[in-house]
Amino acid sequence: MDRKEIKHLYSRAGFGIGYDEMVTLVPESRTGVVDNLFAVSKRFTPLEIDLSEFDEYFSAKPGELKTMYDKKELQELKKKSREKVKELNYAWIERLSTGKEVLREKMTLFWANLFVCKDNNIRHIQQYNNMLRKFALGNFGDFIKAVAKEPSMSKYLNNKQNVKESPNENFARELMELFTLGIGNYTEQDIKEAARAFTGWSFRKDGSFFLRKKQHDYGEKTFMGKTGDFNGDDIIDIILEQKQCARHISEKVYKYFVNPVVNDSHIEELTNLFYNDYDIEKLMY
Repeated sequence: MDRKEIKHLYSRAGFGIGYDEMVTLVPESRTGVVDNLFAVSKRFTPLEIDLSEFDEYFSAKPGELKTMYDKKELQELKKKSREKVKELNYAWIERLSTGKEVLREKMTLFWANLFVCKDNNIRHIQQYNNMLRKFALGNFGDFIKAVAKEPSMSKYLNNKQNVKESPNENFARELMELFTLGIGNYTEQDIKEAARAFTGWSFRKDGSFFLRKKQHDYGEKTFMGKTGDFNGDDIIDIILEQKQCARHISEKVYKYFVNPVVNDSHIEELTNLFYNDYDIEKLMY
């Protein structure tokens, strides 16, 4: 594989390549270089910064914080958390520029730009960043279900406020509009019914998911032509049955990694491949 091809591959699948590494790849075949790129990126190395100063805060049981800290101390902890978020971002930039798992890191950045989220809670946003990294080349169905359960996403799109007495539609709308189907491929009623299915979805302070059963709507919902006592995972499964979901993601990938000008025949080929099993690694290969 010649140098020009290697530079092109690594600028698309990663963030460039150093001269010495590029020279070592020149004798390899095109297939060999690509296979090595994927093999290295099978590894998952979490991005973690030191959060030990928050251990006591995050391990506190509900109701204990007011006895452990006064108002000024709690404000200081929140300020430190915001500073740590900046530190995490610096660490991420360092990982992007020096990490060996170049395709996984490029995919982590791609998904971060699709599953947009913001949180000043350092533990939760670090967990979110590593969730993106973990699923970046995995199964898309498992991935989107994990995204839906993350505390940072729950806060960002108000799903923690989504309760059966007053369903909040923010997450359900973004799930379809941005994350899976695209505008025009669902109805307003689909959004309302999906929101009901995600009621009661919440999280603990340590970042783990739990269902507030008293706040979940167990009633019958009708979503995209199907009727049942659906929960959030069921809604996602029905979305995955829509070929438009595979098309939406395939087009996003194509525009980001190949060309911002869409080639319809290429998109159709990618869609058919992805729809078969929603394997992100296969789609990228």
